[in-house]
Amino acid sequence: MGTFVLLLLAGSTGYWVYLDGVNRGIDRAPWWGLGVLCLLLLGVVPGLVALGVYLSRR
Repeated sequence: MGTFVLLLLAGSTGYWVYLDGVNRGIDRAPWWGLGVLCLLLLGVVPGLVALGVYLSRR
């Protein structure tokens, strides 16, 4: 059950970052989304750091 929640959280967050980047006209939106997804799968802290970096740079 926990693995499913982690995959759902990482996937939805990565997809949101991708969509937000596309809507804002960011050229590297797919890379940002993929990066946040992968780092969230590696751990919560690296994923939240990546999300924070994205939010501060957009």
